[in-house]
Amino acid sequence: MIANRRELPPLEARRVVLALGLGAEPTRPKWATGLSEDAPVTNIWNDAFEPSVAAAFDGETYVVGGGITAGQLACTLSEQTSVTLLARHQLDIALSEADPYWLNWRHLEREVHALPPESQARHDRIRVARNDATIPPYVDRRLDEARDCGALDVRIREIVCAHATEHGLLLRFADGTTASNAQVILATGLDPVPEHPLVRTVAESLSLQRGTNGFPVLDDRTLAWQRADGSSSPVYVSGTLAEPSVGPFARNIIGARRVAERLLDPPDQTDSGRAIPRSSGTS
Repeated sequence: MIANRRELPPLEARRVVLALGLGAEPTRPKWATGLSEDAPVTNIWNDAFEPSVAAAFDGETYVVGGGITAGQLACTLSEQTSVTLLARHQLDIALSEADPYWLNWRHLEREVHALPPESQARHDRIRVARNDATIPPYVDRRLDEARDCGALDVRIREIVCAHATEHGLLLRFADGTTASNAQVILATGLDPVPEHPLVRTVAESLSLQRGTNGFPVLDDRTLAWQRADGSSSPVYVSGTLAEPSVGPFARNIIGARRVAERLLDPPDQTDSGRAIPRSSGTS
């Protein structure tokens, strides 16, 4: 019981690195918000989701999404049952999140850091650079193999409404067609990480700046979160939250290495044009 929970003593630290990863909650499309909790619609990021249970459903299985997660899930389920992958657009194939030159600090300084840190222009530039909602070639090959075996169908179609019945979902698509006795598994991502409650709590308690879309305003050279008065706080940021400074690779392991370079060996503050020696290439 909460009344018996011992209160832990506070911790003191000279520096804190905020590395939250992706968003806290799975996204849920509007058509699914009015459905009951026991309706056969779930998200792959839900803790209770089990592919084996989903594969045992007695009806049509639809995976909604157009990125790597949706593609991998559809391939996995197709090994046990018939699956339809629903995407709003033709599947885009890309080998990596962005072109390799976005790994270079000098390129980031020229293309991103020259823009105001709190600006929409930064986010637009990084959004264009990222290959979001894409599928790598090896997943595309798995999809082709599953389709050739007849276990997988890929359709460019969008659900607009759904009703729960005793046998599953009755779905209506944007083109006017319908499907019955269905279950839906969402692979549509997570809520934006700036909406994470911890981000709001830290920003408000320490009077830290937040820019476009709620992202932290960082010192591009040290990745320290800036206070309202323009000074650097002892809070440093990594992962997706650092995208406005670290660029389109911020959310993966390569971006984490770039952040570590900044934290362990920040550039000389007297030399505004110097890039970190270890990150002068694209390796």
